[in-house]
Amino acid sequence: MLKDKTIGFIGGGQMAEAIFSGALAAGMLRPGQVLVADAVADRLDALGKTYGVQGLLNAADGAGARRLVAQSDVVVLCVKPQLMRAVLEPVAEAFRPGQTVISIIGGMPLAALEGLLPNSPVIRVMPNTPMLVRLGSAGIAPGAKATEADVALCRTLFDAVGSSYLLPESQMDPLTAISGCGPAFVYLFIEALADGGVEQGLPRALAQQLAAETLAGAAQMVLQTGQHPAQLKDSVCSPGGGTIAGVHALEAGGFRAAVLEAVAKSRRRMQELGQ
Repeated sequence: MLKDKTIGFIGGGQMAEAIFSGALAAGMLRPGQVLVADAVADRLDALGKTYGVQGLLNAADGAGARRLVAQSDVVVLCVKPQLMRAVLEPVAEAFRPGQTVISIIGGMPLAALEGLLPNSPVIRVMPNTPMLVRLGSAGIAPGAKATEADVALCRTLFDAVGSSYLLPESQMDPLTAISGCGPAFVYLFIEALADGGVEQGLPRALAQQLAAETLAGAAQMVLQTGQHPAQLKDSVCSPGGGTIAGVHALEAGGFRAAVLEAVAKSRRRMQELGQ
């Protein structure tokens, strides 16, 4: 599905790199099929040396992005929400009717994208940084002009770096609050868990390794057993034991409520960015 396509990325940041590097590693794309337009020459040089992809320097007039659009079958928008109009407006007329556009611009609704690119089938995607290790999660919401073939191509691209989920656009911001923002929450917990180990006498490196492996293992228990997390938690909490004492401390500290509020606040912020 992707073997005859040229994929252009407007924006060469970490998320763009995660997508095309995963597709390259999976053998779904060859370096010659990938174009990247970015305003930072050093970044393009680094990507070219690492992956063999072609870089196009994109100045304020959008010349590099226009060249990319002209040469690409599929264009992936990987710019920050606040830069979306400044980057897209100078090149909007370069998009061809029917040219597939995939946007990973956080919080940016389909209506805004389709308003700028009225002739293009647009698909809104929210991936996350674990794509860098091919364990990403991506929500996919197709726009009004996107065909089944467009959606299938998009899912093929993101399944190469993890898992994709087709859902209505109304669910994209909640998904973003969990899978897009959630890795930061998890890193914070890993850091805190490791700090606890250090406080109790473990070497820092060992404490961090144990904390990360514990979260990874616990996550796989949820995914592979299909059991509710509460059941798995209860199976670890022996009567009068150390685990239930620790759970008590977390509940007393408002752990569960803090996580709920973090998800809610992240969603609200994504909606603000989209406006």
